[in-house]
Amino acid sequence: MSFPQTIQSPPPLFLHLQNTRYCFFRGNFFSGKQLLEHANHINHLLSDKKFFINLCHDRYFFAVTYLAAILGNRSNLLPPNQAKITLQTLLQQYPDSICISDRTEQLNQDIFQIDKSFPETSFTAYSNFNPGQLVSVSFTSGSTGQPKAISKTWREFQTGAKLALQQLELENENLTIITTVPPQHMFGLETGLFWPLFSKLVVESNRPFFPEDIREQLEQAKTPCLLITTPKHLKSCVDANLQWHNVDRILCSTAPLSLKLAQQVEDCFNAPLYEIFGSTETLSYASRRITNNPKWQPYQGITIRQQAKQFLISGGHLEKPVLLNDQFQLEENGQFNVIGRSTDLIKIAGKRASLLQLNTLLLNIKEVEDGIFFTTGKERLGAFVVSQLTKKQILDVLKQSIDPVFLPRPLYFVKQLPRNEVGKLVQSQLEPLIKNFQREKNN
Repeated sequence: MSFPQTIQSPPPLFLHLQNTRYCFFRGNFFSGKQLLEHANHINHLLSDKKFFINLCHDRYFFAVTYLAAILGNRSNLLPPNQAKITLQTLLQQYPDSICISDRTEQLNQDIFQIDKSFPETSFTAYSNFNPGQLVSVSFTSGSTGQPKAISKTWREFQTGAKLALQQLELENENLTIITTVPPQHMFGLETGLFWPLFSKLVVESNRPFFPEDIREQLEQAKTPCLLITTPKHLKSCVDANLQWHNVDRILCSTAPLSLKLAQQVEDCFNAPLYEIFGSTETLSYASRRITNNPKWQPYQGITIRQQAKQFLISGGHLEKPVLLNDQFQLEENGQFNVIGRSTDLIKIAGKRASLLQLNTLLLNIKEVEDGIFFTTGKERLGAFVVSQLTKKQILDVLKQSIDPVFLPRPLYFVKQLPRNEVGKLVQSQLEPLIKNFQREKNN
């Protein structure tokens, strides 16, 4: 598959690697030129729409759709999930929009199927755009309540990518990105779209899910790989007892890793494991390798300072200061520890704890597959656990590391917890689960 090469130089923001490999798609490498050629084709086909609801699963089609919106001075809408009710709500909130997908099972009269539309002629004119224009609207996961719309500019993404690549020493590495993270998630958007645009990294268009699929994708890559994934996927990969090859390094986000799991991952993959820290509101802004240092190192120019009982982040890629929902322990050298979200901090019998830290201790128990503490509305905590262990066995282990007032009573066993695609618990689904168990107990 090839596109015409008669092409005018794209806007300066794309000039960095316009002739080099950007993506490995359907057995071929595609350059930045070909990507823009296809994007401009879609731009012309859908010129009457103001918003693109970008549902593409394949990273090449996602990038084409994303850039097509930008070339037409539009914005991408990136839903937190692709449930029918979510899409219906988006269409109501943004009536001048169209859903774009690369999966036939989603097709209906309101969805444009991008994988059937490749350019047949050469487009030589590109619409210049202001790097300050809003290029996408992302929606928070809903892990702490209702999803919230967050708008970002091209300049923020570009500057943030350069800072992250510099921090992780990736800008000049010839690696293939294999990633399990959906491109609609901010972690997946940053690392799977913008990082390859501003480095020598090449992204594999497919998104593997199961450990064996990930292993095969890594081994088939043309160069050593940067595996980008989540704690949930890493635990599954470690538990799968597979042989892993062709991994240069691993990058993880969406939840802080425990030192125990990080050590297991590095031993299993024989590669260093790094984490990045951030949010939908801020993009990523710090990194660490926990097996070397548990503290987080902010990107160049990023400053975090305490303001009353909250923390404010500024500098770097951020166009204005952002008030954070997290609580930190700040060091004089700028490094920090994450204590937890403001809503995670609890006080029982005059003693304080963080739900984040308690959850980490719970998940560190060897035969606990998944688990989470929750508040009961009384002077005690409860917990959900996915495990073959008994209640007594779990409590006996927890007693060794936490104060008795924080031991989970009640402790419920479940088959699975309501997590989204990147492993985050969705609060709107967790709350009914808690109420159902409490109702059954009272009956």
